[in-house]
Amino acid sequence: MFTSQSLRAVPKPGSVGFKEHRLDDVVHQIDVAGALEDISELSRRIEAALAGGVRWLILDLSEAAVVSDLVLEGLVDAAGALRSRKGELIVAGAQRHVAQRLAAYDVAHRPAVAANVDQAVMILKMLRPKTDIRRAKQRITSLQLPRIEPH
Repeated sequence: MFTSQSLRAVPKPGSVGFKEHRLDDVVHQIDVAGALEDISELSRRIEAALAGGVRWLILDLSEAAVVSDLVLEGLVDAAGALRSRKGELIVAGAQRHVAQRLAAYDVAHRPAVAANVDQAVMILKMLRPKTDIRRAKQRITSLQLPRIEPH
């Protein structure tokens, strides 16, 4: 059953909605739903996260219907800003055509790409193993990595 709150959570056609989650002191997640054609609101949110000390940013685009070229250029710029802080921007859940357009950028400048948020968290844990991601750990329940032992 739909409630007034659940209806407000769904962006109107042609609009965009954001949800933000602080996963730890330096890790932030932004979920995007709708048409991401303008970079201004996303840039404002990224800048606010950077001002708050974020070095690692997961951007979940799994619910983004449209992602403009201007937004992709902004993501490349944001990836550079995060790398200068010894961090990373990980784009999760991007549709195939969005991931292909991102792949056109030089590998040294484009953000990392993950199939979904859980994979992005795993990438983050590999890049920064000491990250204590309290809430994100609860999301990964069925993934078991094999134990690797030296010979």
